[in-house]
Amino acid sequence: MKRAKKQKAPQQEEKQLDLGMKDPFKNKVLKIKGKTDVMLLQIEVKKFLKDAFFWFVIVSNTGMLIQQGLWLYDNIQRFPSLAPVLNYNLMPDDRVTDKNFLFAFPLITLIGIIISIIVTTKYYNKEKMLTKFILLCTFLASISGSIVLIHLT
Repeated sequence: MKRAKKQKAPQQEEKQLDLGMKDPFKNKVLKIKGKTDVMLLQIEVKKFLKDAFFWFVIVSNTGMLIQQGLWLYDNIQRFPSLAPVLNYNLMPDDRVTDKNFLFAFPLITLIGIIISIIVTTKYYNKEKMLTKFILLCTFLASISGSIVLIHLT
């Protein structure tokens, strides 16, 4: 036999008296103050926004990305279909690649900027040295990409 489930009677909500009184001005000010305090605390938690090295890397990587893009825009037509892009630790036959491979350098810089921002926002408070190391690696990758493109001219 199945037991019949008891249904609870819906409870009626008691309405509070409406006396027509307005909220005091002080309550409105305190609500606004509370909201601004919460916003300021959220900014204080994100300490990486105050880090000079973070901003140095982001601004310099963005500058190098713009420089690489402008360099490609100005010079891509001058290159033959095969260009000697890869110059280090390769056999002479492997050094020549398609000129469209040159677009990999700004792409690597852009991906580095995005990854460094994501990692820094998530892990800065927990692993400060790890995030600084990742920022340094993306900075060095951007420099090396710019140097390779400059050497081709």
